[in-house]
Amino acid sequence: MMTAATQTLTTSAPAPLRPLDLTRDLRQVADLVELSFAERLDADGRRYIRQMRQAAHNPGLLGLSGKVAPAFGGFVWEHEGRIVGNLNMLPVVALNQRAYLIANVAVHPQHRRQGIAHALTEAALEAISRQGIRQAWLQADADNNAALELYAGLGFRERARRTTWHLLHLANAAAPANIQVEPRRRADWIAQRRWLTGLYPPSVGWHLPLDFKALDPGLRGALTRLLHDRDLKQWAATRDDELLGVLAWQSSHLQADWLWLAAPTEHTAEALRALIPHARRAVSPTRKLALDLPAGLEPETLTELGFQSHQTLVWMQLDL
Repeated sequence: MMTAATQTLTTSAPAPLRPLDLTRDLRQVADLVELSFAERLDADGRRYIRQMRQAAHNPGLLGLSGKVAPAFGGFVWEHEGRIVGNLNMLPVVALNQRAYLIANVAVHPQHRRQGIAHALTEAALEAISRQGIRQAWLQADADNNAALELYAGLGFRERARRTTWHLLHLANAAAPANIQVEPRRRADWIAQRRWLTGLYPPSVGWHLPLDFKALDPGLRGALTRLLHDRDLKQWAATRDDELLGVLAWQSSHLQADWLWLAAPTEHTAEALRALIPHARRAVSPTRKLALDLPAGLEPETLTELGFQSHQTLVWMQLDL
């Protein structure tokens, strides 16, 4: 239950900093998060805000385990009866350990540069430590230098820098010569899994909707796909019987379906040029496609294909 989880987040910090009270704070928190991230809110973000407001109007939603409740533990900062600062905490399992993901760190524009975000984060870390949990994670926009400096000053260290690319309409890019694209073969899985681990390492894989087991061509994969409510297709690019890369498409209930690339560094550009057009033609043309990759990997190739950079996030971790 969300209410019980929130009650465990206690701190010795005095007012105006206090734990989030779902029964009375959620509407103001939704307004503050929307204001603070207005320039970066996409369709999924706006839906998230709507869900918060629906829960504020219908407190019964707060008891829906796995739906609204788990995302809203945390702390708020009040000024003259108004919430002007917010931090949410989400319990997760990261690298096979219990951890917390710190999210929605928002301060009203009129109250910034007053140490509120710093105080909220310190309170969260104190609460996490008191529960005996030894890991905290967060994500920050790569262009938000103030936030990156704040978290680094509190001891967080960068674990990864990732860019999410979105594609709706394919550009008229030249197709690479002598490359065949066919359904992924069972024999391709060993190389695919190795390349996937390189592009989606455990330090970020725990938070991505990527399940290696679902891509497995064996019985384990078949059973995993049977239990999932997502569609999956996979294609391999080869030249003269040499495997250049594999691309998996995974349906999603969010604004974009996911693409998962597996390719060695020396063939990444060729694999993208061969596989992306095939995937774009093979799935619904009205569905946006999302590709998460290490920041700085093949931006020219992706732009050439018609992708647009959606956001670059810095993944940061603190051992408590």
